[in-house]
Amino acid sequence: MDSGEEKLVELVNAWAAYSSVHDQADLPGFCLHYLTEQAKPVPLPTQHHHPILNSDVAPDAAIPTGEEAGQHQPKTQWVESLTERKNKSIATSRHIRPEAHLASLTGRLASYAHFYSKKAMQPIGFKSIEDPVYLIVLAQMGTPKKSELIYEMMAEFASGIDVINRLVKMELIEEFPDEQDRRSKRLLLTNKGITVIQETFPVMDKVADVAYSSLSEGEKTLLVQILQKLDKYHADHYRPNRTADFDTVYERMVAAQG
Repeated sequence: MDSGEEKLVELVNAWAAYSSVHDQADLPGFCLHYLTEQAKPVPLPTQHHHPILNSDVAPDAAIPTGEEAGQHQPKTQWVESLTERKNKSIATSRHIRPEAHLASLTGRLASYAHFYSKKAMQPIGFKSIEDPVYLIVLAQMGTPKKSELIYEMMAEFASGIDVINRLVKMELIEEFPDEQDRRSKRLLLTNKGITVIQETFPVMDKVADVAYSSLSEGEKTLLVQILQKLDKYHADHYRPNRTADFDTVYERMVAAQG
């Protein structure tokens, strides 16, 4: 048996093992499982290099001035002047765990997407991508209470109320008393809101293109499958843990699995 046949047998055995524990096993799910099982850990740096704080001068950043007009300080000197430290790296020497690296990357990617979407939404009159997303979720929910919409958006109540009030002022949604509870108010998407959503979709598509067009179609599909798994996991735990303290959340979601 040559090496090619050996690898084929290995693949068939892997499929047999996978299908034995997954009632609805399919090839896309198996391929994702196989790739992730075969993937080798990516070597992570023991120090985190900050693209701005660890460089002498940021390419397009404003450079702080010294006491004399026109006197510029290098970026590192400016940081030292704030921290009162000389010749010390801000980077940590602690080993970076894969989980921390994932958190860092997803956080940065969210910041990039917010940056692009904020620019794209300004001509439409929205403060950020959050505004049209509220409208889209409201359209899907029908006539929810304010608190229900805010909960669905996983937002803080105060910030959620700010968004809702802004959209009401823009006449994109309207509020009316709840027939079952007059102390509460329900929300409804207006005709103007529907029109604005339709105008916003092409812009949101462009934002998505800017954020993710560097990936191939296969990479996008693989990434979506992985993220959907992670999203489902957290969606299942979000409701029961919403009012719990972090130690309890950790115990339920991490320690209990060990």
